[in-house]
Amino acid sequence: MKKPTLAAVLALTSIATPSYAQGAPDACLADERDFGALVSSLEAEGWTAIAPGETIPAKTVESLALARTVFYATTDRGGASLEEIMQLQRRTVPGFARRADTDLAKVRVLTRGDDAMTMHWMLPQAGRWGIVEVICRISSSEGTPAAGTEEGFTDANMETLADEPLRRMGVVALEPALLAELTTDATTREIIETVSVLPPLEE
Repeated sequence: MKKPTLAAVLALTSIATPSYAQGAPDACLADERDFGALVSSLEAEGWTAIAPGETIPAKTVESLALARTVFYATTDRGGASLEEIMQLQRRTVPGFARRADTDLAKVRVLTRGDDAMTMHWMLPQAGRWGIVEVICRISSSEGTPAAGTEEGFTDANMETLADEPLRRMGVVALEPALLAELTTDATTREIIETVSVLPPLEE
């Protein structure tokens, strides 16, 4: 049986889980290995990249710190409290704009209205296998807030959209009222993470 194309898989997924289609930029799930082309594609979708060396606005830092805190909290906290993780991430996020691009790893912070995201581009295994990994993490003001959670957010709910190349996506719905003591971010409703692992180009 012939495997469905990525476009077909994404089309079916968007019908079953419309919040995924609404929240994830197309560029984050594209069959594109070039970092510059990915940034340009995100800008074409309305995102603005913060140039390396520029200061990340405080509101953006808070949104991205919350996104990272929530995703860590749904996996392995390492014994740390939410407050401790959040404080660590508030110190970590500003460094993304100071991080120098290398041949093996690059990162950009991007904004669009009340939304913010990080896009990480990496060559795992020191680039020996030619594999490109792209991870986008988005703080989205759209989507449906959670209700009835204990800490203010749902599980990551990672879904595999395609196997070859591998595409995965996860959505965490937030309950802002329960997170008010943790963060000043009152606009984020969902945290979305996409992972694309692209194999080497055939010679």
